[in-house]
Amino acid sequence: MFKRLSLATVLLLLLFTGPALLAQSESGNAALQGLALDPSGSRISLARVTVVSEETSLRRETITDDQGRFFVPVLPVGRYRVEVSAPNFRPAVRTGLVLAVGEAVPLTVQLEVAATAEAVTVAAEAAAVDPQQSASSSSISSRSIDSLPVRGRNFVEFVQLTPGVMQESDRSGIVVAGQRSINSNVAIDGADFNDALQGNQRGGNQATFFFPQSAVREFQVVRSGASAEIGRTNAGFVNAVTKSGSNEVHGDAFYFNRNKHLTSPDAFGRKLDNRQNQFGGSIGGAIKKDKAFYFAAIEQNLLRVPFVVKFQQQAAGVVVPAELRALEGEQRGTNSPTALFLRQDTNLSDRHSLNVAYNFTRMRGENFNFDSPQQDVAATANYQYRSDSQAGKIGLVSVLTPRLINELRGQIATDYRTEQPNVVQAAIVINGFGTLGADSGRPRVFDSRRYQVSNNLSYTAGRHFLRIGTDLNVNAFNQQRESNIAGRYDFTNLANYVARNISRYRQTLSRVTAEELTFRGHGQELAFFINDKWNLTRTVTVTAGLRWEGQWNPQPTKPNPAFPQTARIPNDLSQWQPRLGISWNPGGSDKTVVRVSAGIYTARTPANLFQRVFTNNGISALAIDSRTDPAVLPLLRFPGNLEILPANLRVPVQRIFGFAGDFVNPQSGQVSASIEHTVRRDLVLSAGYLRNSTWNLQRRLDRNLFPPTINAQGMPVYPTTRPNPSIGILSINESSAHSSYDGLLLTASKRYSKRYLFQVNYTYSKTRDDDSNERNFSQEPALNVYDLTSQRAASKQDIRHNWNANGTVDLGWGFTFSGILLSRSGLPFTRVIGFDTQNDGNDDNDRAIVNGAVVPRNNGRQPAFFSTDLRLMKSIRFGDRKSLMLSAEGFNVTKHANRNFGNDGVSAWGTPAAPVATRDRPLFAPSTARYGGPRQMQLGARFVF
Repeated sequence: MFKRLSLATVLLLLLFTGPALLAQSESGNAALQGLALDPSGSRISLARVTVVSEETSLRRETITDDQGRFFVPVLPVGRYRVEVSAPNFRPAVRTGLVLAVGEAVPLTVQLEVAATAEAVTVAAEAAAVDPQQSASSSSISSRSIDSLPVRGRNFVEFVQLTPGVMQESDRSGIVVAGQRSINSNVAIDGADFNDALQGNQRGGNQATFFFPQSAVREFQVVRSGASAEIGRTNAGFVNAVTKSGSNEVHGDAFYFNRNKHLTSPDAFGRKLDNRQNQFGGSIGGAIKKDKAFYFAAIEQNLLRVPFVVKFQQQAAGVVVPAELRALEGEQRGTNSPTALFLRQDTNLSDRHSLNVAYNFTRMRGENFNFDSPQQDVAATANYQYRSDSQAGKIGLVSVLTPRLINELRGQIATDYRTEQPNVVQAAIVINGFGTLGADSGRPRVFDSRRYQVSNNLSYTAGRHFLRIGTDLNVNAFNQQRESNIAGRYDFTNLANYVARNISRYRQTLSRVTAEELTFRGHGQELAFFINDKWNLTRTVTVTAGLRWEGQWNPQPTKPNPAFPQTARIPNDLSQWQPRLGISWNPGGSDKTVVRVSAGIYTARTPANLFQRVFTNNGISALAIDSRTDPAVLPLLRFPGNLEILPANLRVPVQRIFGFAGDFVNPQSGQVSASIEHTVRRDLVLSAGYLRNSTWNLQRRLDRNLFPPTINAQGMPVYPTTRPNPSIGILSINESSAHSSYDGLLLTASKRYSKRYLFQVNYTYSKTRDDDSNERNFSQEPALNVYDLTSQRAASKQDIRHNWNANGTVDLGWGFTFSGILLSRSGLPFTRVIGFDTQNDGNDDNDRAIVNGAVVPRNNGRQPAFFSTDLRLMKSIRFGDRKSLMLSAEGFNVTKHANRNFGNDGVSAWGTPAAPVATRDRPLFAPSTARYGGPRQMQLGARFVF
């Protein structure tokens, strides 16, 4: 049905389906809801409500219903003036009402009996809590984004300042409620901002910024109870909005610097030569007053991150060759992203408003693997990174009637990324020592194009606010990634390397042309939903909805006829997701709100998982393995590789990738309950419980193994023969993994008043699963594929205690002090041998033998994480609207080491007969580009006008 949909086809579909369609959510917008009362507290019907933007003069009008209620949805985020008028009453005006993203701000207006026609004008103050919202969410305001310290000006990092959230170490993805980060969802101005190939936010999940922070106005994180309007996530939803122009010219220009003189020694006691220069700015204003507006932001980062190559320590008496010692020492990784954002808004009329936006990002990096300041990988095995990305978005909001509003959005986004190895030769992996040579998994190409169209319809009828609609994504993929493309030598220890006793040699070659190692395909996603927000009583609001999603996956073009698992990637067209939420406002005072929600949530499957069914099906690619035919070893000139398949070499049995016939997308059952209480008008305390149980998580298993025997140490050992001897590993993608999350979330939040604001969050949680992979390309960690229940343990993302706090204080005399504190208990790690001892050809799943027994999965705990970042800023004013802000920031001021066990959370132990000297030692730590990296000071200046 959706084999090859052009953009024109997509647009025609939306035109013919008309305004009965709705996009993913109220994402990118705000809303206003309220009551009109007379002096006695009785409700006033048919009162006229006029809402006008104080920034752009955008105007909306509506009238109250027979219960005095009014609702104005799909409003741009910003500051508004609200006027309520009715016969025989003096008009009431509320000014300075701030509407935040994703929220329906409540407002009660009490009119006075008319003595004169003069309006009564007062400054508006919205309630501290939304009494009708059943979802649990947190917002990061523009004040916090502007005032809090941040290492890399990557706005997504601020997500960690909300409860129950962390940033995973591997790909900088957002982990919400213990779920896989690839299952989260990020939107900017209502448009999909996710990586179609790899999941998570766009940009390949790099730690440095991809979107200019100068353009971000604020954002919201929905962690539980999302209505049917939000989809394609079983974790959390990040809802960001950008800045826009206004009738007054405004903007900023900034420069920040960090260097080696402002940096303490790293977690391993070394003083390294780092440098970072960040500069850029923004400007917005009116093209035509009250009609057309512009906004532009651009940022440049010149980042040099030092790291040290240090191979793993050897046992006493082991001599490391001088040529290997020469590879150790300080190296430098670089990243130089340029990010541009342009936006234009036009009030076409009182009924129609148009928004057009464009963003461009260019990234260039050398030695791009610099996540840890200490690595056991030689610089030759690092790589160069290139990325060019663009996106264009258009949105049209039409007020069809005061109660009926339509919103049409369209987006085209492209991401083109390449990763080239520093040298072209084979990789050399020495267990318990490190990696030499080249990167065995590169070059890589990740190209994607996204076409998105959505249409929104909002209808207000008495006590009901109804939204119905659809959202369509069409994606084109082009990915080149292959394991051991340049060859890989394995040695079981350093002594065998010195003696050139090769344990294993592997290389992947194309059977015909290199083109066969590239995956190309198209995928489509379609969603429909209906959602009703029903004011059941004055104090109870019910939100009920139903969402359906379908994902059509690319299909293999050259399947292996001998293996049906390579012929089809199942589509998932049965993603029905009912949702129900209730909010209760006891007494109707808007001071206390109880929220309860339950629902089904499904996530998309990223296309990265599809490639190997195209390129590694036993036909396209040919894997050479010395364990199959040792005759390949004399043909090699160490450390060289093979350019073509040698004549008369016995073709090894191949590793084949496929999909189970019942493969579906992940699905979660989510239940949450929370209570929020306004202690005073600016301070809110909340407590909540969240349960998230996820089924159908992707995992990959070798389904060409006979049942193992369990030896005396508890290690499953497989027979050396296979059920199908014509192939080796049969890696099947299955939807058989499961995870569960139980969390208690506590929050204290104070809005800005009396010159300060703060938020403190604590989460106590338990996350368990039987597979923690994040769209893993090669690894298969299951120890025994015939006993998957034994895999169940603490998840890789299990954090028992998670604290975070942030705050800002105006000290007076132009000084502002702000800070961020992040603290969490240690993540789990697994002790592994590091090479295959089970006869399954898998080096990744052999767990260590400790005290005579195989250790359970994730039974160790890494060191705790702690980081405190502080900023002191001095503002020098030049008139009413201009100021120069001088700042000094300290990152990780307590100099906490934050050592860890790397992206995969494993510790190589070796065997009892040949133990690894560095077992159970955390050999990695965050770099200067990440929270918790070496202590640094940053000096900066920002001019605001």
